[in-house]
Amino acid sequence: MKTLVVGGTGFLGGAIVDAALAAGHDVTILSRGQTKRTQPSNVKILAANRYSSLDVLKNQNFDYVFDTCAFTPDGVQNLLNAVGRKIKRYIMISSISAYSDFSKPQLTEREPAPTAVDADYVVAQKCIQAGNVDAVALGASYGRLKRACEIKATDMLAQKSISLRVGLLVGAGDYTDRLTWWVRRFDQGGDILAPLPKNQTIQIVDVRDVAGFALHSASQQLSGIYNITSQPIDLENFLTSTINIIGSGAKLKWVDQETIQKADIQYWSELPIIAPTAANFRHFLNINTSKAMKAGLKIRPLEDTIKPLLEWDRTRRNTPLKCGLPKEKEQLALKLTAKNRP
Repeated sequence: MKTLVVGGTGFLGGAIVDAALAAGHDVTILSRGQTKRTQPSNVKILAANRYSSLDVLKNQNFDYVFDTCAFTPDGVQNLLNAVGRKIKRYIMISSISAYSDFSKPQLTEREPAPTAVDADYVVAQKCIQAGNVDAVALGASYGRLKRACEIKATDMLAQKSISLRVGLLVGAGDYTDRLTWWVRRFDQGGDILAPLPKNQTIQIVDVRDVAGFALHSASQQLSGIYNITSQPIDLENFLTSTINIIGSGAKLKWVDQETIQKADIQYWSELPIIAPTAANFRHFLNINTSKAMKAGLKIRPLEDTIKPLLEWDRTRRNTPLKCGLPKEKEQLALKLTAKNRP
């Protein structure tokens, strides 16, 4: 199969390239050339910006197109006009952020998702002009724009379009450092802050599992929207399992929300993979994946994610992480907790 991976030098794009090569595909990457990733010699690389000319795709024929960086419907339209309507499947990497409201648990693909409005397109245009179009830059507009991308792809390709609403993506090479922070912190040992309640849910998905299902969905000629993440696991089980996999002497010290607020600790950014406490984020990491599971989604055991991530991070311990809890805030919260114990 002739396969195009848009954003094939990135974290997920690179995993899709690897999976496609392993499956015997003839792989071409479309990239702006800003991300450095060593590619096998049998991979063809085309440099272009999807928001300007895509002439490099002229006279190219592809069976599958995997799009890991679709952030605006115009960007989707430009790409699909360039590759043509004869492709067998277009697989777009969307996001669970498309749902916007997570006040209810176990959202399915049937749940309505809001699409972009004029203000979102203004934000997107500013990002395009600045040359920085990603989830962080788009902010609150990100989820609605992803939904608009899904709609555009379906309008143009109907049943040939597949949208994968991916959850919290993790693995060796993850540029967000969210799970990496916990793995590094556990590897260091000692007393470690863990936010109550213990039974709050966590969902993560290994980048290789997303890549595997992306290829599977194309080869099986699936259509429509799929939630792609793991089954929910309670936080206590997740953290203790991770400590055991690492073989660390770390000890969890459970801290309540009031103490976390007193220590000015921020969920998600300083406590990575822990969803904010706001009502509309309560079940952000409790999404229903039964449709994808029935269609063939395979989720590897947690150990198969943690061990490669640990090995990778041990080679880069001088690299500051992009998120995580400052030591002084952790110590303050632990002192406050100890003081309040009877």
